[in-house]
Amino acid sequence: MISLADYFGAKVSQATPAQYAAAITMLDKVNDLLDHAAAETSCDYLRVNDADTGSCISGAKGGAGDGGFRLASSTTGSASSKHRTGHAVDVYDPGNKLDDWLTDEILARFSLWRERPEITPGWCHLQDVVTLTGKRTS
Repeated sequence: MISLADYFGAKVSQATPAQYAAAITMLDKVNDLLDHAAAETSCDYLRVNDADTGSCISGAKGGAGDGGFRLASSTTGSASSKHRTGHAVDVYDPGNKLDDWLTDEILARFSLWRERPEITPGWCHLQDVVTLTGKRTS
């Protein structure tokens, strides 16, 4: 399970109430999806912790490239990154097993969207707000 402590880390005191509330809702959906994946025999994904973050959120040692919450001042990702609003997380996915198993139908069941797996090797970017293209996988 991805906890709020995992998601925000030391940046929790800098999150606004709106960002915190958004993260609660988003993480509920992501954790439900991960629970479903663990129960499916067709899914080879195993939740493992990223050695750099100590959680199943992908990231780099020291917080650079953080796959959880990002401050407005972060140099990781775009200025419009959903990580900055509490609406996105990068799930550590070595071997891309989660991304290989996911379909747009599964994403829709959990009201989630993701970035294309070919541009997220080793992690799966999930968000609970529609992408710019409107596609579940974009």
